Amino acid sequence: MKSMAARLGSLLLPALLALAGVPGSAGAGTSLIDLGAVRGDTLYVSRDQVVRATLADNEMLAASGAMTDAARAEALGAWRGFLPRLTLGAYRIRSDDPLYSFGFKLNQRIVTGADFNPALLNDPGVAENNITQARALMPLFNGGMALYGKRAADAAARAAVADHERAGETVEYQAIQAYEGLVLARAWVEVLKTALASAEGHVRQAQAMFDAEMVTEADLLQARVHRDALAQRLIEMRNMQAVAGENIKLLTALRTDLVVAPAEVGQAVDLLPLVPTGSPADRADIRAHRERSAAAGGMAKMARGRLLPHLNLSAEKNWFSRDEFLGDDADSWTVGIYATWDVFSGLENIGGLRKANAERRAAEHMLDFAERRAAVELIQARLTLEADAEKVRVARGAVDAAREGLRIVTNQYREGLASMVDLLDVQAAATMAEGNLVRARHDYRVSLAGLRYAGAAGAAEE
Repeated sequence: MKSMAARLGSLLLPALLALAGVPGSAGAGTSLIDLGAVRGDTLYVSRDQVVRATLADNEMLAASGAMTDAARAEALGAWRGFLPRLTLGAYRIRSDDPLYSFGFKLNQRIVTGADFNPALLNDPGVAENNITQARALMPLFNGGMALYGKRAADAAARAAVADHERAGETVEYQAIQAYEGLVLARAWVEVLKTALASAEGHVRQAQAMFDAEMVTEADLLQARVHRDALAQRLIEMRNMQAVAGENIKLLTALRTDLVVAPAEVGQAVDLLPLVPTGSPADRADIRAHRERSAAAGGMAKMARGRLLPHLNLSAEKNWFSRDEFLGDDADSWTVGIYATWDVFSGLENIGGLRKANAERRAAEHMLDFAERRAAVELIQARLTLEADAEKVRVARGAVDAAREGLRIVTNQYREGLASMVDLLDVQAAATMAEGNLVRARHDYRVSLAGLRYAGAAGAAEE
């Protein structure tokens, strides 16, 4: 019997470690994701690659996943209100206290008539007791605290899962915004490079005509000013492109000195009327609010359970030895059933119940507001998409008109029928029209993703 506790420990420890999720060995690290194609000092990425890498490697999303695991673990621990608690203990106690000394002998079943000698009772010397204990506590009824506590923990875990799902949707939307921002900056760079090349041609033409005394120096200076203004704008757009690339590195947890550039630049967009296939009430963040409201309701009922009587069972087995640690010279058992009722606790329980009810009402109000806000966000997203689609249509027509106007005025200037001011005004308008189309395409693609993020999905091509 000496190794009774040891045998119990050897049987229970592996199961407890398995339940706790203790790994047997360290896991292998995640391999790096190929984010794009490298050419020279530039990494060319596509939108799908950016989104995929963000969902795989974003640290904030990983933190959200860890919080989800924590909530699930809390829900697992909430089974404590229904399952027995088993504890093993081993104690070595030494004392010269007369009461303890006599009690040790009673535990060890070694009391004799000589032990009742008053001198020995009053001055027993140092005594030792080695106790090995197995104790089980079983909850029977605790005013519904176990039931509602478990329901609240399960609802909180489901809320964490929904929050994590929404976090994934959020970082995906942010990745799309970052990539489209990179495309916008790169497209503007291309527009300005083309405009700058045209402006350089105008400067050369004005210089030639000035040298031939066909125009005044003012025309030449105006052409140079216009060219330099485009060069400054090009510097700004290149800086914007670099910043957008750094934001993509941040979202994807990419550590590299390579310049990030989009694989697609200035691509056309198909205007797709969205047909919603879902409701904002089905959004992950709304589900999370709904589950938090349910959890708050469970916590309120759990607080009410503290005001009711509780009933619990206890069973204990002890082994005693005078000289040997983990010995079993004698043993005893104890079984008890306990009924308790915390009748008055200085208003702590009543205050706790009122607090839990107030938090339940707050969660319900937050759910109502979140549902109404989600409906408004969906309407706003739809209106924004419709406006951006119309902007694309208008911008396309403006670009065609601006290009034709620039062609006509350029020819007129060569023939001396238009001034440099006329030419530069038309060229500035053409550059602005090209930029407006680039911006409209960007806004439409981001709005399309925003509408899906707001709760709508599905599209049919015109």
